[in-house]
Amino acid sequence: MRLMDSSPKTPAFGVNLFGYLTSNLGLGVAARNTAQMLLANHIPTRLVDVNPGGGMQGKDTTFAEQIAAAHDVEPYAVNLFHINPDQVLYLLNPFSDTVTLQNRVNACVPFWELPRLPDSWVEPLQAMDAILAPTRFVEAAVRDRLPSARLIRYPQAVHVPSDITPDRSAFALPDGALIFVMSFDMRSDIERKNPWAAIEAFLQAFPDRGDVRLVIKASNVETIAGLERNVARLREVAADPRIIVLDRPMGYREILTLYASCDVLVSLHRSEGLGLSLLEAMALGKAVVATGWSGNVDFMTPENSIPIGFDEVEVVSSTQPAYAATMAGRQFWAEPRVAEAAQAMRSLAENPELRILLGIQAAKDAHALTEQYDRGGAIVPSLRALAADGPGAGSARMARLRLRYPWYYSRRVVRAVLHRAKTRLVG
Repeated sequence: MRLMDSSPKTPAFGVNLFGYLTSNLGLGVAARNTAQMLLANHIPTRLVDVNPGGGMQGKDTTFAEQIAAAHDVEPYAVNLFHINPDQVLYLLNPFSDTVTLQNRVNACVPFWELPRLPDSWVEPLQAMDAILAPTRFVEAAVRDRLPSARLIRYPQAVHVPSDITPDRSAFALPDGALIFVMSFDMRSDIERKNPWAAIEAFLQAFPDRGDVRLVIKASNVETIAGLERNVARLREVAADPRIIVLDRPMGYREILTLYASCDVLVSLHRSEGLGLSLLEAMALGKAVVATGWSGNVDFMTPENSIPIGFDEVEVVSSTQPAYAATMAGRQFWAEPRVAEAAQAMRSLAENPELRILLGIQAAKDAHALTEQYDRGGAIVPSLRALAADGPGAGSARMARLRLRYPWYYSRRVVRAVLHRAKTRLVG
């Protein structure tokens, strides 16, 4: 068996896009948005669907035909990894043609949610010829660890289908109620997403009002063993009958329909790399109440939403090993001011005109972002410039990472076995 990349052939310009293109998770939505933008701008694009595990692959068929056709397309000049850098390592099997490295430029779109990158991200990012930062927050985190990296700002947007309409009956929600919604992926860190603060703020804002509801949507609960314990915790905290916890699987359109069926989205997160659900709700013309810190401040303003004040605190409780001090040193995030959030929620409940005005401006600003995004912004010229410059010093680093693939893969298998064993013991 021979190693891949033995041919010195100069590739044609275009993008090999690696992402969770058929999976219902935030990184998958972002990758599909990039695919749509590249194709709309007539950039030759080869779509490679990456499996995130947990049975999530194959849930979205938007680009099924293009993904199937990619097997017959010669890889283009630019490898664009729309997955986080520590996961790129597992695509580098030297006996597979999934990723062609010879004479290719490599770039990555990392989504990170704390001020410092974890150690496991540094080496693969050093092997990239360019890093596309989706928010200023991510850009600062990368710059902190990799000051000489070639960074390109890549502002994000959302594509909400025009036929998404409210349907409260689909979720058994009362027609006459004012409904707040908080949504998060259970595979993310529940302490960072912080549904507890949304619940506390709701109860403070409405101690005895009967015509209000809070919907907590937890996604991908079924994808990792043990996550159901967090749902049990949620249901214990959310014992008030006005709080509804939804944990059944939903497709992307159904999630958007849920947002459309509610009046206000609340996100009292401690940190966000982007804050996709916030931007989606804004695009749907919904008022948003959210912590005024991290990635979401790129698109949230006092004119289109209600940013909530916070206190900066050290990260001491998390379900993510990458957040540990041993991985990146001391980390900090925001502790949202719950009383301020409660007041904001109460104001929106008492002032329908404020909800409408915020929603109108939110939709206007979100649509402006999408229009700029769809035109390619600075990204399309940057990709052409990258291809013209050719592979840089990172190319040799990427080749070395490929040679170490067996070690990375063995480590992943061991971690999976240990996780299953721990889950059985705890559960």
